[in-house]
Amino acid sequence: MSDADIISAMRRKAGVGRPPPDVQPMSPAKALRLAMAKAAEDTIGLVLQVTEVVEERSAISRLPGQVPDNALLSLLEGPNNAYGLAVWDKNAVSAIVEQQTTGKVLTLPPEDRPPTSTDAVMCSELCNRVLRQFETHVAEVADPPEVAGFHVAAQLREARSIAIAFDDVPYRLYRVSVKLGRGGREGEVFFVFPYAAPKPKTLDEGAGDFSSTFQNVVMKSEARLDTVLHRVRLTLADVTSLTEGMMIPIPREALSRVELRADDRLVSRGRLGQINGKRALRVVLCVEGEDEEDLNGDMFGAGDMGGLSGPSDFPALSGMGDMAGDDLPDLGDLPAMGDLPAMGDLPPLGGGDLPPLGDLPPLGGMDDGEGFPAMGELPPLE
Repeated sequence: MSDADIISAMRRKAGVGRPPPDVQPMSPAKALRLAMAKAAEDTIGLVLQVTEVVEERSAISRLPGQVPDNALLSLLEGPNNAYGLAVWDKNAVSAIVEQQTTGKVLTLPPEDRPPTSTDAVMCSELCNRVLRQFETHVAEVADPPEVAGFHVAAQLREARSIAIAFDDVPYRLYRVSVKLGRGGREGEVFFVFPYAAPKPKTLDEGAGDFSSTFQNVVMKSEARLDTVLHRVRLTLADVTSLTEGMMIPIPREALSRVELRADDRLVSRGRLGQINGKRALRVVLCVEGEDEEDLNGDMFGAGDMGGLSGPSDFPALSGMGDMAGDDLPDLGDLPAMGDLPAMGDLPPLGGGDLPPLGDLPPLGGMDDGEGFPAMGELPPLE
């Protein structure tokens, strides 16, 4: 027997009865152990030992009840608008802050208080480093969980905010028990990720016709337009003295200054006339920049009261309550509606160019004494 055979036989005898080397394959729990220990040492020099990792499936309704009191809630933002959560209990937060401020974890118990925004900032760098390390190590797993691309986005002030910020889908919860510092202060850290990657939102069948459908719905909606021929300002005494049969003068310019209003906002103006024996209104678009200030100056001014110079020239309505019938002032003979030139046949609403107005008096040209046009067969005001 050669020397090589003797050495080989001795090695085989020496290995008999020994268990195989304890080399565990990579798993999410092992990846998280390595990630937290290495990230704590690299970022702030903190000695962190993971004693236990528990993975479970949870729902959005159970998450708020699993959060410890006065824990730091860090909202994690991931790809495709996915959100996760990192929860650090008060022992873990105090150890991280003490390590960065005093260089070690104190032996005194931490103060029982809510975490502040300063605490959140001091823990964010370590949290992001843990997420990057965890993402790297867990990639070695045969079927790795969807934990890539998450980072700290904001601090949640209350546990009840979880139900507002998160979608109602299953979540993967990692409950990590740790010892912090050389004194071994015990703490607990949670990491919450969506159980499955969110599916990209696809357009529903027929969604391509949404714009046309929306347009049809809007065009069929009811819209109310109010037509205002003229506005008059009266004192409260004049209004309370109004009685049946009293006259309120309307200026001739009102025919060409009709308002079309929606929700008491000026939409456009119009000119009053007739077509085929019927009263008609031709729409005139407002000039850009024309607003209520123009209306206040034109429609409410003293000059619109039939050329009166001021309120003193307007007959006091309080003194007109006793006038009725023959006592009313003579307004003169109003011309018949038939004397007003026709506007021609207007096309149906919704398209086409409007025909010319023909011989309809132009705007502002009704002050030549021709008289206010009457409304056809309407009875006289008596």
